[in-house]
Amino acid sequence: MADRTQDADWIAAVISNVLASNGGATLLQIEIAFRDRAAQSYLVAGPGKFQVVTGGMPEMLAALTEAGLTPEANRAALAGINPHRGATG
Repeated sequence: MADRTQDADWIAAVISNVLASNGGATLLQIEIAFRDRAAQSYLVAGPGKFQVVTGGMPEMLAALTEAGLTPEANRAALAGINPHRGATG
């Protein structure tokens, strides 16, 4: 539902709430749920944090390039990020 707003701040707040209420959740699990539901929002990993990119794949690829990440490296980083547990999970 949050993806439908196309508001990156709102989506990030919802994701933060999910992570806070489910200590076992990872950003990769959320990213996979987005992909399974054809969401237009993407998650890009940062050091112990994440960025929500809206608008579609071209915007996500540009954000990955800016962050110096490949899609594979991004997925690996997302797997270990839950800001409520610490950067290493």
